[in-house]
Amino acid sequence: MLRFYTPLLILQAVTLYLAYRNNAEQRWYWFIIFFPGLGSLLYLFDQYYNRKNISSLTETLKEVVNSNHKTEQLEKALRFSDNTKNKLNLAAAYMEIGRYADAARLYESTLTGFMEDDPGVRMKLLDAQFMAKNYDQAIALGEKLESEKTFKNAESRISYAWALHYQGKPEAAEKIFQDMNKPFTNFKHRVAYGSFLSATSRKDEAKGLLEVLLEEFEHMSGPERKLHRDVNREARNLYNSLSQK
Repeated sequence: MLRFYTPLLILQAVTLYLAYRNNAEQRWYWFIIFFPGLGSLLYLFDQYYNRKNISSLTETLKEVVNSNHKTEQLEKALRFSDNTKNKLNLAAAYMEIGRYADAARLYESTLTGFMEDDPGVRMKLLDAQFMAKNYDQAIALGEKLESEKTFKNAESRISYAWALHYQGKPEAAEKIFQDMNKPFTNFKHRVAYGSFLSATSRKDEAKGLLEVLLEEFEHMSGPERKLHRDVNREARNLYNSLSQK
């Protein structure tokens, strides 16, 4: 009987994740929680009945299983050898699967000895603290990193700006976003700035910024456009969303 317990929990966890990702109706959550086997199967049948969707589901299941396997292997490696490299590898894996508090704990534990002031690890810790919604800790890290040249255009500085915003410091946040708003570079930073402008009820300014950014994408070479296609898509989706409001 017990050997069926873990697979059932995995099925339930995957189904709840899919329901969350697909913005499922509230009733599905209760059905999956109280009837994990039947509820999960009915939800999967309801949502993934054609070949295309089944393929999508298969890829998601593979992703979850592979992520769990990778994380377990890295946890074993750390238990076998408690060193900085294994801690950093496991922390990165935790970030991938959303275990941000655990990642922050590991990153923080490496900031000792010769690595105490390592800016790369402190930036990773900032991201982890921000994603864990520990905004005060993220801000404290950002303030110390502001003197580092490598931080000026780092993606972790986006987390710092958002942390300031969420802690009720929009002016300080905008100052950071404005400093990162540089033509023909910092594309991800500038999309985030567009989101910030939208979040602070400045839709027209956000659209203006995104229009400039999308124009820059149009003038990129083929390889360069391919390199930035994800942030290009993000910028276009945000622009279209603002245009519909």
